Amino acid sequence: MKRWGWWVAGAVVVVGLVAGVVWGIQRANTFEALARAGKVDAKAALHSLEVEQVPAARASFLKAKDEFSQARALLGPDWVRGLPWLGHQVTVAESLATIGLEGSSAGAEMAQLLESADAASGGDRVNQILKVSRPHLEAALVSLTTVARLSTDLSTDGLVPQLATAVIELQIQLKPLAPLLQRSQSLLDLQRYLFSQQHRLLVVSQNSAELRPTGGFIGTYGLVEFGPDGFNLTKFTDVYTLPRDTLDLPLPIRGVSFTHFAFRDSNWWIDFPTSAKVMSQFWQNLKQPRIDGIVAIDIPVIRDLLKIYGPITVPESSLPLTSDNVLEQLTYVIEYENGGPGTNQTLKKKAAVISFAAKLLREITHLSNDQFLPTMSALATSTNEKHVQLSFTDPTAQTAVVDLGWGGAIAPPADTTDLLAVSNAVIKASKANIGVTKSLDYTVALQADGTADTTAELGYKKSKLLLLGVPRQWMGNSVRVHRAAGTTEVAAGSTPFETVEDATGLPTFEYYFRLYPASQERLVLHSSVPQALRPADGATWRYQLLVIKQADLVDTAATVTVTVPNGWTVSGSSASFRVSGTAVKTTSSPGSVTVKTPLKQDLLLDVTLIKA
Repeated sequence: MKRWGWWVAGAVVVVGLVAGVVWGIQRANTFEALARAGKVDAKAALHSLEVEQVPAARASFLKAKDEFSQARALLGPDWVRGLPWLGHQVTVAESLATIGLEGSSAGAEMAQLLESADAASGGDRVNQILKVSRPHLEAALVSLTTVARLSTDLSTDGLVPQLATAVIELQIQLKPLAPLLQRSQSLLDLQRYLFSQQHRLLVVSQNSAELRPTGGFIGTYGLVEFGPDGFNLTKFTDVYTLPRDTLDLPLPIRGVSFTHFAFRDSNWWIDFPTSAKVMSQFWQNLKQPRIDGIVAIDIPVIRDLLKIYGPITVPESSLPLTSDNVLEQLTYVIEYENGGPGTNQTLKKKAAVISFAAKLLREITHLSNDQFLPTMSALATSTNEKHVQLSFTDPTAQTAVVDLGWGGAIAPPADTTDLLAVSNAVIKASKANIGVTKSLDYTVALQADGTADTTAELGYKKSKLLLLGVPRQWMGNSVRVHRAAGTTEVAAGSTPFETVEDATGLPTFEYYFRLYPASQERLVLHSSVPQALRPADGATWRYQLLVIKQADLVDTAATVTVTVPNGWTVSGSSASFRVSGTAVKTTSSPGSVTVKTPLKQDLLLDVTLIKA
């Protein structure tokens, strides 16, 4: 009887296992069907967003969210995840379903936000939108941080073919979103800070015609209240209306005729956190209202907004201001029509700028439904390209904007082996940067001992354009070239740059020259980088370059050429813009890599090589 009992028990176990497998297969098939349906609906939602069918997008996202949720519910109890082999399959399947669910949830929240934006009306639409946006932004960003966390750990190792294929497909789909997902936690931190309470921000308006390291001369400034109650411009005026400066700082500029260093000159460092720190010191010493942060804007962002809002008329200008003429026309009004010596001229000279700022702000706050997305897109692009730069006194918010690439910080990644940042500054009062184009040709000869012999060739060309009322038609340009730690100048064949100490702490080389109308200038800096080439793994070595962009009227035309040592071969190369992650084309051969692009953002170049 005992033997018979064992046979019965064994049969029951076998039948149970077979039934479990059949049940599992049935559930797996249902899971796969639901997951595929969710994928189809999520794709349809994205298409609806592209064609601006927001309600349809939201409906599809919600349907996809429900399908991914049902799929995840099929995966059984938690103890299954602890089983050998099977537990791994279930865990990965759960991650895939959760990524689909959270991604669809984020899409639904953003679609709901867009619907709320469409429903807002009246003369204060932007503030209405801001007041309802917080919960949707919060929920969407929380979902994206989950997607980022789960997708980072996904691997095809040990998976059945269906799951492995699903993982590969997901990784391909998420690749364009990598920069967003990598920074989702920083976006969440910044959103939580901005909407935690009302904040007072100092806005400095930089005139790119009189170029300075962070984008232009600070000619006007304003105070903005921003937070969960919306935003409000409480002040906008000429920078010369500030009290006399009281900050005792050494002049950062060599060979300059003036003997003071004023608030309007405090954006002297291309590293925006360094400049913002000095601005804040000035602001406090001048006993101005407490601020929570600084926002710097320049002419290109104004041009982009004017493309959306059309011509703006102000009483001080005989011509409407458009994206094509705003800089030249305001310069004409300020310098020629209203120009002249004496302190009584100060407010009169800038009256056109102040009137224009007030009207542009009104256009933004009253934006129509069809202007909402273009405005958000223009501001995002301008921020990515340093035409809007942010700094906050709150450490978490400041860390977030630097991580997002919106803080104008040099901040090289930890694995960077070479750095090049060129900063131009007009230091003889003039609007002479109008009509100037710039180029950067950087040649890197990697050596077998890991060093690099480099040549930076800087080109400047000025048109023959003459501006009425402008006191100087030539550009007095102070150039600073910042390099990677340990980099030294090789004087032979170089323009006579001078080695200077700089607040960034980087090796810095400075040179001053004048650029006249219808002329051009060429500067050359030879230097040696001590550890440009570093071992990666096995026989592979890497050279990783960061080229810093300076905000300017026209993007610098940049060319980088890297050659490898004799006996070495290029095994791979890639280049991308640092903030957006947009790939930049590289051309490679066994012995060299070249990248050529307008410097729209900071540029990252990664070259791998092996000994032949």
